[in-house]
Amino acid sequence: MKKQTIVLAALLAATAAHAESQAHGYIGTAGGVSHANLDCTGSTSCDTSDTGAKLVGGYNFGNGFSLEAGYIAFGKFKAADATMSVAIKPTALMLGAAFALPLSTDWGMNVRLGVAQVKTQASATLGTLSGSDSESKAKVYAGLGLTYAITQSVKLELGVDSTQAQFAGEKGTLRLVSLGAIFAF
Repeated sequence: MKKQTIVLAALLAATAAHAESQAHGYIGTAGGVSHANLDCTGSTSCDTSDTGAKLVGGYNFGNGFSLEAGYIAFGKFKAADATMSVAIKPTALMLGAAFALPLSTDWGMNVRLGVAQVKTQASATLGTLSGSDSESKAKVYAGLGLTYAITQSVKLELGVDSTQAQFAGEKGTLRLVSLGAIFAF
């Protein structure tokens, strides 16, 4: 375990030395498939996949280290039985750090870690009665992206972002697998 830690630290130090050293700002946008790991026990229909979107802005301080703020809309997830239907719509405001690892001159990898304020809106219908409520919780979020540089200031990113939704004591993992672009300025 100690050898693995030393090797990992050396690898990070070596890649950081070769990473882009100029400071700059950037914005990114992406869209893709979202999934919620929800317990649908007892429901006759359960839809835990939808379309999601992400917007991120950040500042790269050089050597691959950045601070980022962003927003993810994970979509809407639904479950129903003969008498009741429930829908949840989670969104997340994020703040965290990112590290860009160069893999070659055009290819790279982004690793993200931070905190997300996850707001889970829930609505339910029982016959002619309906209601809605929301709950916000601070949760850890993590992301990983594979990038391809089209130009020095435009990169495509295939990424996955994950955090957790919570409502009325129930928790579920949220994921967004997306394709988008990052624009440096």
